[in-house]
Amino acid sequence: MSLKGSDTPYEESNYYSILNLFYFVKAKFLPVFLDYAGFRYKGFVEEIQNDFIRVIIEDFQETPERRAVLSFEALNRYYQASLLILRSNEQGVFLPFPEKIYYYARRRHVRLRFDDLFMRFIILYSPILQNRAEEKYMEARYSEFLSEVLQDEPSLKVVYQMFVREIQKISRNFEIKILQGREEKELSLFERLLLKTGKTIFIEDVARLGSYIDKIPSNRVINLHSYYEELVSQMGEYRAILQMEKIKKEDLQEFLVSYMMVPFTLFDNILGYVRLETNQFDKYFLALSQAEELSMVADLFSYGITKIRIRRSHFDVSSVQTRVVNISLSGLLMEFSDAVLYRYLQKNRRIKMLIPLEDRELEISGEIVRYFEKDNLYYAGVLFFKSRPDDLYHLERYIYENLHYQFY
Repeated sequence: MSLKGSDTPYEESNYYSILNLFYFVKAKFLPVFLDYAGFRYKGFVEEIQNDFIRVIIEDFQETPERRAVLSFEALNRYYQASLLILRSNEQGVFLPFPEKIYYYARRRHVRLRFDDLFMRFIILYSPILQNRAEEKYMEARYSEFLSEVLQDEPSLKVVYQMFVREIQKISRNFEIKILQGREEKELSLFERLLLKTGKTIFIEDVARLGSYIDKIPSNRVINLHSYYEELVSQMGEYRAILQMEKIKKEDLQEFLVSYMMVPFTLFDNILGYVRLETNQFDKYFLALSQAEELSMVADLFSYGITKIRIRRSHFDVSSVQTRVVNISLSGLLMEFSDAVLYRYLQKNRRIKMLIPLEDRELEISGEIVRYFEKDNLYYAGVLFFKSRPDDLYHLERYIYENLHYQFY
């Protein structure tokens, strides 16, 4: 059973319709919300051009993350669009004019409130890489790895072994280092840069200074180019080069040929990294393409271990379960106290829920479309889009019967 008009969002791709919508939002001074880098910002549309929209947001903090989700309510609908941050300055946040925007009709079904209903949930896979081309490559190249993390209960042992297998295809000379819990003063220059950028660090040839300071043409992989530029601005080019030569010399003394440091995350926070290297006994160089590919694999590994962590804390029968504040035929509002999970769910919004009602457990998939905080608790509004046969029928009957005992 499905809910026509509420189980899937509508799509608006007509340019003039979207343009008129944003003019309406601007004219009515309606608030818009930007979910970005784990934070939810409130702002107002200030300028609309053919290729960009300028939004005024107080205290906006730009990070290396480019992806954001713009949402607002207007004309009795909830609108949402995934966009890339173009830039931000004192004039506001600049977003590309959306080619398409999705919307849901406002709630048509009555909500049933609860004090003692708890559910379990697990995240569903949604695109985690930077573009569709990378996703298609991942699906073809690492189908077994992807198949494992798509399961409701992926095995930590299997996920780890698959990750190590891909590492060993590049080099058997590697080590995995954990950064979480370490003091900043204990970190190396490379580790601090890795934590700051979240990107793979790659030195192709320790014998060439250019491998350290020349900018790498990649969105995923960096070297010490940004650090070198900081040194140039602080002490001048000559002394900056001397400093970089010192780093290069230290690597040569370790008999290194090339190396890379690939970060992996838990709840989008860097947990550690894999260091791969070749030395003068190996007599071969690591390649940029290998660094980029292993970075994608690390993203898949990070998703897998995060999903396992969520399963153990919010999906297993013995775990602390999540409170359902209210429920209707189209969605529910859930409450929890985990701030880290709350931020993670703003990027991974599709979940599968197991909801116990009477003598059965409903299995329903949904997408989180609303977030807010109150009294040190976190709330997420979920819109249903898929269920097992008869689950929504059972929910409909349950709501109808219980409404007789509630005032709303």
